[in-house]
Amino acid sequence: MAADRNRYGCRCRLRVRGGSVPGGRRGEGRRRARDSPGRAPGRRGLRAAPLSARARRPLFDVRASDIVVPDIHRGGNVARAFTFIHTADLHLDAPFKGIDAGDARVRDALVDSTYAALDRIVALAITRRVDFVAIAGDAYNSKDKSLRAQLRFRTAMERLAAENIAVYVAQGNHDPADGFSARLEMPGNVHYFSTAAVETFELRDEKDDMLCAIHGRGYATAAIKTNLAKGFARGGESTAIGVLHANVGGVPDYEPYAPCSLDDLKAADMDYWALGHIHKPTVLADAPPIRYCGSPQGLNPKEDGEHGCWVVTMDGGRVIESEFVETAAVRWGRDVVDIADLDTVDGVRSALGEACMRARHGAGDSPMVMRIDVVGRGEAHAALSHGTDFDDLVTELRDEQLSLSPWLWLDRVRNLTRPALDVDFLLGVEDFTGDLARLARDLIADPQAAATFVDQAVASIDGAFGRRERDPVDLIERARDECLDRLAGGEA
Repeated sequence: MAADRNRYGCRCRLRVRGGSVPGGRRGEGRRRARDSPGRAPGRRGLRAAPLSARARRPLFDVRASDIVVPDIHRGGNVARAFTFIHTADLHLDAPFKGIDAGDARVRDALVDSTYAALDRIVALAITRRVDFVAIAGDAYNSKDKSLRAQLRFRTAMERLAAENIAVYVAQGNHDPADGFSARLEMPGNVHYFSTAAVETFELRDEKDDMLCAIHGRGYATAAIKTNLAKGFARGGESTAIGVLHANVGGVPDYEPYAPCSLDDLKAADMDYWALGHIHKPTVLADAPPIRYCGSPQGLNPKEDGEHGCWVVTMDGGRVIESEFVETAAVRWGRDVVDIADLDTVDGVRSALGEACMRARHGAGDSPMVMRIDVVGRGEAHAALSHGTDFDDLVTELRDEQLSLSPWLWLDRVRNLTRPALDVDFLLGVEDFTGDLARLARDLIADPQAAATFVDQAVASIDGAFGRRERDPVDLIERARDECLDRLAGGEA
C-alpha cells in the first residue's frame, strides 16, 4: 500500500489485488491518483441542493428506511457521510445511425447529446458538491475513440478537478485499455482502475479518516469473458464500493462480457455496487444496493424512457439517501395509435397529436425523437392508404411538433392499418372471398409454407431490386386484406 498527502491535506491510498501495478500509461495514471485532490479542508459531506434546484425529477427515490442493511460495524475509523455519483455508459461520440433527422437542429442535438449528458452530470456533481464520481465503463462509444471525444472528456474532468471532485473510471468493452488513445494528460483527480487486477483506492477526509474504499477493475480488451467479480473482496474499511462493467445474470440483448451472478457480487461484501453495461436503470438488489445506472443518454429509439445517474449518500456503510436524476439531453419515445374507433383523417390526426402530447409530458423540458405505429382495422384505413395522403399527414404534423418548444421530431410514423373487414366471418362464406380467406389462413398456419409461397411470389422483384428482409406472414395478411377489401368494394 502506498499513501501520499495531497495539497489539500487529504490522502488517497492505493491497493492492488492479485499482483503488482503494471507499468506504462496505466501505471502513470495510478501514480497521479496518489497525488490527486481529495476534499478541501472544512468541506462538508452532505451538500444536496434544494429540491427546486435539482436538474430533473427522480426516477427512483430511495431513502434509508427503504433499504434493509444489517446493523453491524465494519471496523475502521468512523468518518463523515459522503456523497457520490454513479454513472456509466456515456458512449461519447455515438453516431446515432438509422435516424431520419431531416432537420439540422435535430441532427446537431443528436450528435451533441452524449456530450450534453456528460455536462449535465458534471453540473450535477458540482451543484450537489459530491465527493467523487464513479464511471462504470464505456465512457467512450468506441475503442477507436475520436480526439474530439477525448478532449471533451478531459474538459469535463478539469471542471470536476476545479471543484476537488475525484473521478474513478473502470474501462468497459467499448473503451478498453488496448484501444486508441491520444495520451492526453488528465488532471490529477482522475483515477483509472487497473485492468490486470482489482484495484482499490482509499478516499480520506481532511482528518485522515477513511470515507470509503473504492474497488474496481477495467477491461484490457473488448471481449472479456471471464468473471471479474470473483476478484473483488473488501478489506477492513467501514464502507466498500465496487465499480464494474459486467453482464449480471445473462441479461439478453447485451454481450455476455465479464459474466457473473448476483451471488458473486454479494460474496464480495461490498456496501454498494456501481455497475455498468446495461443501458436501462435497474436495481438488482437492495441489501446491499446492487445497481445499473443505465446510460445517461439513450442511444437509439429502443432506449426510450428515463436515462440518468444515481446520486448516493452513504454513512457508516449504509446508503442513507439516493436519488436517480435524469441527464438525457434528447429523449426517445415510442407509441401506438389504433384506428379501430377512428372514422376520419381528422380523428387520426387528433390521436397522433395526443400521442405527441403524452410524450412531451413525460419528457419534461427535453426535446424528443419519436416513433409512432398507426395500427388496427377501421374506416379510416381507406383514406390513409390513398396516394400520398398518409405521408402528407405526417409531414404536416412533423412540422407542427418541430415548431414547438421543446421540439419533438417525428422520426418515423408507419401506416400499419388494415381495412375494416371481418375475416372470421369471411372464413365461413362459401364463395371466392371465403376460398381466399381460407387459403391465406392455411398459409399463415404453416410458417415454412408461408415463406416458400412469398419467396416464389416475389422472386422477380428480388431479382430486380435485391432481396430484402421481410415477414412472410405479414405480407400474406396484407395481401389477403387488400384483395378482400377490393372484392367487397366491387373493384376486382
